[in-house]
Amino acid sequence: MKYIKIILGTLLMCSLVFSCTKSGDEQGHGEHEEHEEHEEHGEENVVTLSKLQMEAINLSFVQIEQRNMALGIQVTGELELLPQDKADISPILGGIVKSVKVIEGDKVKKGQVLAVLEHPDFIQYQLEYVNNLSELDYLEKEYARQKKLYDEKVGSGRDFQKVSKDYLISKSTVASLKAKLRMLGLNTNSIEHGRIYSSVNLISPMNGAVSMVKTNVGSYIEPMSKVFEVVNDRSLHADFRIYEKDVDKISVGQQLFFTTTGVSDKEFEGEIHAISPVFEENPKAVHVHADIINKSGSLIPGMYVQGRIIVKEVMTNVLPEHAIIDLDGKTYVFVKTVEKGGEETEITTFIMLEVVIGVSNENYVEVKLLDNFPKDAKIAGEGKIPKVGKVRY
Repeated sequence: MKYIKIILGTLLMCSLVFSCTKSGDEQGHGEHEEHEEHEEHGEENVVTLSKLQMEAINLSFVQIEQRNMALGIQVTGELELLPQDKADISPILGGIVKSVKVIEGDKVKKGQVLAVLEHPDFIQYQLEYVNNLSELDYLEKEYARQKKLYDEKVGSGRDFQKVSKDYLISKSTVASLKAKLRMLGLNTNSIEHGRIYSSVNLISPMNGAVSMVKTNVGSYIEPMSKVFEVVNDRSLHADFRIYEKDVDKISVGQQLFFTTTGVSDKEFEGEIHAISPVFEENPKAVHVHADIINKSGSLIPGMYVQGRIIVKEVMTNVLPEHAIIDLDGKTYVFVKTVEKGGEETEITTFIMLEVVIGVSNENYVEVKLLDNFPKDAKIAGEGKIPKVGKVRY
């Protein structure tokens, strides 16, 4: 595609230079003779190619056609994670790191051990639990005995009240210690049967990938301090900002396409699933959240993205992208005008005409004609239209 445009553009410039040079060389001749020489040697914006030249650059022809083109709103934004797809892992109690099992980028499953901590306090909590459990067993029996005596009008009401109070306090203490040990990930049934754990595990609460490790072996971790971060990057969503002038054009369920510089030459697809009900200030815009497809795992949270939300489709005149040439900030096409000569000496003339381009979709570009020429006119293109993606920007 680029080569054909370069060749045609070069030939055009050569034609113009040759025409101007020839005109300059023949100054001093009559006005009529100069006009004849100009017509013979070149016209402005015209390129002439032989059959061999067209075959050498693999030139083919295309025509303007009607196509259904998707129109959309251009947007920018970032890739983000839903709150439920990102987890910070912190220890309930402080401890010294005995071992670290993962590094950043590792894939992990729910319940997988990320690090092992040890501290004398872990053992102390288990001993307190065992002692209070034994005390509870004694108080439970004493409570039952005092209650029986009280019910039979034999025991003292004061003794029964004191035992009841001690029993309830002990029961609550055991329950709280049991809950704390379970939060540490320790098996209380094993502790009740005499096992004492010297270490506790920090585990992943979800399937995903480790995105942050903030510790090392031998370091002390403060209680509730962030040590690991795990993300489910397969559930990314795109967060776009829509400005006030375009808010009335968007709705839930609309399709969108976007690209990111981090993944070159690839286009991704998504669908709007939520629109913020309030405006954000500076700049004044609403947030639009879109579900996206990240099967390859190549997209990463925080990536800057740009794309288009499809709002409607229209029938319009189009040409393949490779038929358009950019020159000095304007866009042109080469239209075939004349064929002369025999089969071997066939000469084809092209005139370069300016067009205005609109939206792009599936390697086709909307074109608006500034010069009148037949819609079935043959336009210089190339041999094969490359298939890249659904929408180009």
